[in-house]
Amino acid sequence: MASNDEEVVMTPSKKGKVTHIKIERKKKQSVNPEDIVHVAGGQHQGLVINRPDAQDEDLGKPQLQLGFMCFLVDMKTDEHYVESRKLKFWYIPGCDYYNQVTTAYEFFKELVRPENFPRDYVGFIKKCMKQMQSERYKMARKVDLEVEHLDAADAPMSPGFNKKDDRPIEEIIREKLLTILESAYPNVLSVEDLVRITGADASLVTLQLQELQTRQLISPMENGGFVRKVLDDKTEVQMIKTMPMIAANLQPTIAIITYQYCEKMAVDAMMENKTTYVRYKTEGESNVYTTGFIGEHKVVTTKLPAIGHFRAAQISSGNTTTRLLGTFQAIEHVFLVGCAGSVPHFTDYYKHGRLGDVVISTCDDKGYIYYYCDKILQDKKGEVQYQLKTWAPRDLELQKIADKLKETLQVDPSYAPWEQFIAEGQELLASQEQDYTRPPRSSDRLYMGIGEGQVIEVQHPENPDGTETRTDIPVIRFGVLGAGRPVKTEMSRHDFASRYGIQSFDTDFDQVLDSIVGNRKDSFMFIRGLADYVDGTRNKEWQPYAALAAASVTKALIMSLHNAQLDDL
Repeated sequence: MASNDEEVVMTPSKKGKVTHIKIERKKKQSVNPEDIVHVAGGQHQGLVINRPDAQDEDLGKPQLQLGFMCFLVDMKTDEHYVESRKLKFWYIPGCDYYNQVTTAYEFFKELVRPENFPRDYVGFIKKCMKQMQSERYKMARKVDLEVEHLDAADAPMSPGFNKKDDRPIEEIIREKLLTILESAYPNVLSVEDLVRITGADASLVTLQLQELQTRQLISPMENGGFVRKVLDDKTEVQMIKTMPMIAANLQPTIAIITYQYCEKMAVDAMMENKTTYVRYKTEGESNVYTTGFIGEHKVVTTKLPAIGHFRAAQISSGNTTTRLLGTFQAIEHVFLVGCAGSVPHFTDYYKHGRLGDVVISTCDDKGYIYYYCDKILQDKKGEVQYQLKTWAPRDLELQKIADKLKETLQVDPSYAPWEQFIAEGQELLASQEQDYTRPPRSSDRLYMGIGEGQVIEVQHPENPDGTETRTDIPVIRFGVLGAGRPVKTEMSRHDFASRYGIQSFDTDFDQVLDSIVGNRKDSFMFIRGLADYVDGTRNKEWQPYAALAAASVTKALIMSLHNAQLDDL
């Protein structure tokens, strides 16, 4: 609790449509008795309410701000409306940035906890005041709650969780079929498979498959199945049963593994002199390899097929990786390139990864780049423990290149050779079904789960030094990645990320990593474009751009790699 010689003083004010509720810790002797309209007693002792026109001490610009949207319903009129609420914080002298961020985040999380979330202004203000009395928030000297009722034209749309899809059923099924075939690519799926997976009527599925054929998006195969058709006029495509022999000096030394169709297309757009080899099987797993050059390096790319039961799909991905590394035995470096989810930091601007940013996997102090949670256990004390699998590259050549890039960006934040590669890739991919342009900044919306299935929209943290940063290019971030089915809830995910310093949550690549290490490839790296916040919105809008950003950064890193093959020339 606050000390006995302190009081928590609330001073309300209003400017236009904006209401300010200023709550400050003050010494009793510094509170002007003429300003007071109410002094609380009993369990609320130490809370003081000033009159609205009381003079408030000006502490200057807030040191930290956290904004959020409340989507509300008037119970009397059933009117839906949106309020913008901002919490502005001032701290005691000497409070460092880490404690500022931690205090604000904990204050906010407690304030919006669903089991006692205040349903009206009075309750909300009272809770803010009571929290200011707590010893937990002693670093905070003053909080200003700014509330604005937004007009309908200015209010954002409600969160996109479980939104009803009002499109015609034909359009929904057509999109679902294309997504399924893209996930399965290069595997062939039968009509029966597609009917079973979509749960749609067989005649409807057949009609939409015909429509996708007409649009040149899928190809029929001899067994009556279908496969996603790749539209790439600049790549020679060969249908093969076995890989042709490649001369030793032309063997790829770099492999790039992708998981989604848009990722494979983005990576291939970075290459020159490409040839795609497709080894189709009417039953079982097909393989696709695209070889070409990035700079002076011969590269091979592949896509992991993802279809069927979760664990079976994982094992299939491991098998695909093993076949890739068995087919191309001169591989020295393996990159895993594509999309992943950001670990949001609601109050920490420097750690908060925005959509479109790129994460490069770098070793933590234990040498690991990837943490996979196998199980969540409780010890005898009831403490949560994570049963882990971890991976660390033994060859650190790629890590050294990442470290050098990090140093370069610290000296020159404007250094961004990938900007050119993104622009070139967008031009090459303009005719594709997916849109690889960068989505508008307004579509990068951040939500916080507050339990019981409830969410609030949170504003992204602002730069504490007040300067504007470019919003049209990716920020490059460095750190470890995490994954694992047991850490799918927001609470477990944030705890897992905090405990192991995880920068991004990825697809479960444990089987792929086991295959890479099992094939004695000691140099591997993840490069992931941030496409969502793993918050359940299921919005795929950012995936193509995030994949292209990751592919472009990968190209920049590969072009700075030494090519030992050229030493003998």
